[in-house]
Amino acid sequence: MALFCGQARAREQDVPESIARSGIRPTHTPAVMLTKWRFGMAALPAYKLTKSFRLLVALFTIADTRRRTLYCAGECGHAWHNLPDPRQIG
Repeated sequence: MALFCGQARAREQDVPESIARSGIRPTHTPAVMLTKWRFGMAALPAYKLTKSFRLLVALFTIADTRRRTLYCAGECGHAWHNLPDPRQIG
């Protein structure tokens, strides 16, 4: 997830909103790490990985939404930005 966040151009300024969106407390280890812009969450104990994942998904959502708006508006060649609606498949 950390690599996806990097590809989506996540910024340190996105961290407070990602913590709020993830629903985890700012004092939890993954949130503290991200506040310091550290991404070594894979080394955390297993019981902290769910919170890390939720936090990184929130960060990715913020960054990718901005990227889609600024860089992928209109004609976009990224196949994953143009997926069919799963409710209309099949």
